[in-house]
Amino acid sequence: MTIQTKSWARDRSILESQFGIYLPNVLDYTNNARAGDSIITPITPANNAIPEQFTTYIDPNIIEVLTAFCKAVSIYGEAKKSDWLHDAIIFTVVEPAGEIAAYGDSNHAGYSVMNTAFPQRQQFLVQTFAEWDDRVEGCVALANIDISSRKRIASALLLNHWQNQSYFFGVANLQNHGALNDPALLLAITPKTKTSGGTAWEKATANEIYHDIQKLYRQLQAQTKGIINLDNAVNMDSPLKLVVSNQVQPHLLKTNEHEVGVVDLLKKNFPNLTQVSAPQLSLEGGGLIQLFIENYQGIDTITCAFSEKLLSHGIVCKTSSMKENLTQGSWGVIIARLVLVA
Repeated sequence: MTIQTKSWARDRSILESQFGIYLPNVLDYTNNARAGDSIITPITPANNAIPEQFTTYIDPNIIEVLTAFCKAVSIYGEAKKSDWLHDAIIFTVVEPAGEIAAYGDSNHAGYSVMNTAFPQRQQFLVQTFAEWDDRVEGCVALANIDISSRKRIASALLLNHWQNQSYFFGVANLQNHGALNDPALLLAITPKTKTSGGTAWEKATANEIYHDIQKLYRQLQAQTKGIINLDNAVNMDSPLKLVVSNQVQPHLLKTNEHEVGVVDLLKKNFPNLTQVSAPQLSLEGGGLIQLFIENYQGIDTITCAFSEKLLSHGIVCKTSSMKENLTQGSWGVIIARLVLVA
C-alpha cells in the first residue's frame, strides 16, 4: 500500500480556491507522528488562561452612598403654603389691646381695641436638571443601573438638602428666614461657666449640663410671662423639644456622682420633652441649643413651609438624549410665637 504524503502547499491552494479558507500563518503540517511528538503546532502565543472578567462576579446588590439626613422637617414639622406662582405670602396676626379707667356715670375713659399685623414672607424657587444620553443609558444598564431613575433620585435629594438648609437658615436678602436665624428671635442666652473653665459641654459635668438646660427652661418661663409654669396649661408636662448639635449630643450621656445621666434627669423632670439633634446647630461661633414648645392652643410654634416639594416640567427628548427640569420652592420657616422659643 502506498501512503500519499501530505502536502500543505497543495492543500492550502485547495482550501483557498474551493472553500475560501485562508490560513496565512500556517507554514506546514507537523513532522511524522511519533509517540510523544506534538501533532499540532500552536501558532498563537503560549497561554492557558482566560480573560479576568470571566472569573469576576458582580454582586447584583447596589450599595447606596449615605448622605446627611434632612432633619428640619422631623424637628419642626412641615406644611404646604400656596404654590410656585406666588412670590409672597402674608400672615394675619391679631392682638388685643386697650386701657381701663376708673368708673364714673359720665366718665367715657377707657377703650378696647384690636391691633393687627401682617408679616410677610417671600418664596425662593430653585431648580436642577436630570440629563441622560441614549448610549450612556445603554452602557450603564449593562451594570444593572437605571441611570434615568438614579438621576431623578439625585435631583430629589439635591433639592431636599437645599430645602432643609433653607428651613434652618432661610435665604439671604429675602424675607425668608430659618429656625436658627430669624431676626425676630429673642437673643440667645449664655450658658454657665463650668468648673473646668469655659462654657463648652466637652469638659462639663453631667450636673453642669443639666443646669444649662434648666437655665434654658427658666428663660422660656421668663419670656412667656407665666404661660409656662407648673400650674398653667403649658408646664413641665407640656410637649417640649430640645434641639442640640449632633457633635454635643453624646455629652448628654454623661453621668453624675450617683450614676444618673443627663438623659435620665431630663426624662424624670420633663416627661414630655423630646430630644433631637441636627448638624446645622454646629456653627463657627459655637454650638446652639434650642428649646421650644411644639404646640400651644392648637397652633404649631414653628412650621417649615414649602410651595412645591417636587415639580417636574416634563421630559424633553433631544436627538439622542433626554432632559428633565425639576423645581422646588421654600418659604423658610414660619415661627408663629417667638416667645415660645429659647
